Amino acid sequence: MLTRPLSLAILTLTLSGCASVPSAQQGPQDAMSHFRTAFNKQDAAGVAGVFKADAKLLPAGKPMLTGTEAIRAYWQGAFTAGVSHLEKTPVEIAVSGDLAVETSTYVVTFKDQQIAGKDTLVWQRGNDKQWRIASDIWNSDK
Repeated sequence: MLTRPLSLAILTLTLSGCASVPSAQQGPQDAMSHFRTAFNKQDAAGVAGVFKADAKLLPAGKPMLTGTEAIRAYWQGAFTAGVSHLEKTPVEIAVSGDLAVETSTYVVTFKDQQIAGKDTLVWQRGNDKQWRIASDIWNSDK
């Protein structure tokens, strides 16, 4: 009879341990939380800090930008022009090893307008185990 309570205790500990194991999507989701926080504070350096050093930014209707300094300058210009708030809703995050692809919808505030759109981000986990954006492309729904 002692084995049944012991077995239940082991099963309970095993299952409770599983609850604390993060999902594969957790890393990119956490990094996106940092991105949104920096974005909504209009912190261009903080936004750029979520990107890889050689990341690509592909804004709609603009040339591709490469590197965190170019990305920081782009977002600083956007904030200066009136971009002020971002809401994002992940549609799907597919993770394979150290790469992830996120497809999301967004609503961004520009001056007094709210602009809806969609984006795709490629995330890469570095040697430091941090997820950073390798490539970001978006366009509005209009």
